[in-house]
Amino acid sequence: MSQRKENLAILGLQWGDEGKGKLVDILAARYRHVVRFQGGNNAGHTVVVNGQSIALHQVPSGALHASCFLTVGSGVVLNLEVFNQELARLQDRGFDLSDRLLISEKAHLILPHHIALDKWREGATNKSIKIGTTGRGIGPAYEMKAARMGVRMGDLRHPELLADRIRQGYEEVRLRLGAEVGDLPSLEAIVEGLIQTAAPLLRYIGDAQGNLMSAWEKGESILFEGAQATLLDIDHGTYPFVTSSNCSLGGLFTGTGLPPKALKHVVGVAKAYTTRVGAGPFPSELLDETGEKIRQVGREFGTTTGRPRRCGWFDAPVTAHACRTNGVDGLAIMKLDVLDGLPEVGLVTGYRDANGTLTTKLPGCISEWEGLKPEVKMFKGWTTTRGITDMAQLPEEAKVYLEALTEAVEVPIAYLSTGPDRVEGFSWPGTFLAEILD
Repeated sequence: MSQRKENLAILGLQWGDEGKGKLVDILAARYRHVVRFQGGNNAGHTVVVNGQSIALHQVPSGALHASCFLTVGSGVVLNLEVFNQELARLQDRGFDLSDRLLISEKAHLILPHHIALDKWREGATNKSIKIGTTGRGIGPAYEMKAARMGVRMGDLRHPELLADRIRQGYEEVRLRLGAEVGDLPSLEAIVEGLIQTAAPLLRYIGDAQGNLMSAWEKGESILFEGAQATLLDIDHGTYPFVTSSNCSLGGLFTGTGLPPKALKHVVGVAKAYTTRVGAGPFPSELLDETGEKIRQVGREFGTTTGRPRRCGWFDAPVTAHACRTNGVDGLAIMKLDVLDGLPEVGLVTGYRDANGTLTTKLPGCISEWEGLKPEVKMFKGWTTTRGITDMAQLPEEAKVYLEALTEAVEVPIAYLSTGPDRVEGFSWPGTFLAEILD
């Protein structure tokens, strides 16, 4: 299979869990490099092949293709114990990454005191705002990075200096937790455990920026895989109910060290409805039997945590905001089949405030989300789209809904998913993605 020279980014347009992993898996066979550039093991990409599900959390989704070289960029934060477990599971499934994986020496580590601080913040005894994080230490790891108290992968090559690198952040966490420090391991235990856990990964650590720069200059194709999504971006999402990294387009460049001109196309991924996990604004949420049906049919439970996702109609203002932020060239609409059989399907076209004023602009302040009511346009439902691989086979009612969706977002569809498996779906005729997948 020939490889493309046009580098492509796959980014989420809602609150995550849109199905990016499936699209990356489908495209990966056409690309030499697959790059994960931000986030931690709070993200989960599920790939379904021949009915078998494989969950990936830190390893790029191109892992299932032997031709793909995998890069973990500097914008990622890594839990090395989890990373080792993931590599072992892939090995058990027959996917050997030993000669096709590179971890940036500038990527930061998630350490036990980061996890302890994260859990304390979300715990019952802490009175501060509850974000609804996964409790995996991702936020504190990025916090320590910004405070210049982080530990990077390259530091693992100098074990004699690890205690000094870790000490300042460790002591600060102990001070914050105070009497609730609980079972936090000693500094010595953390260092010893880290050295042991890192040992099998040392050979993968290197100059990811330099390697990617060389690949780009040689014309080797690169596929960039985003984690989470734009409405969880720390700058452009529903702050403070966001993740701790830039999961919109800007994070790609800071998380790899490549310049913007290295990128050709951006595909934005969105479900045919909307979900989010955890607390925060969600105007289109359905708190009724329809919302529960979407949750059950779509298996809307977190890949990483198993938490039930909140479900609602497709939110056009949210998705349009994400498309503008990322300069999206084409939409990948996932899980259309989940809406099969519903008598009606809704599309949120705007919001009305307490005064009844209609707007399509997203609030810039968390308090301004309060009281917003969704303006919903209803469409006649359809029978089934499951497994359809040709636009001509789509029910007319589904076509009408999809046309209204694209008009509201002002970006054309490039790919449509009609089921979880690789083969269930198709690229939209005449689009750049159709050329890539041809």
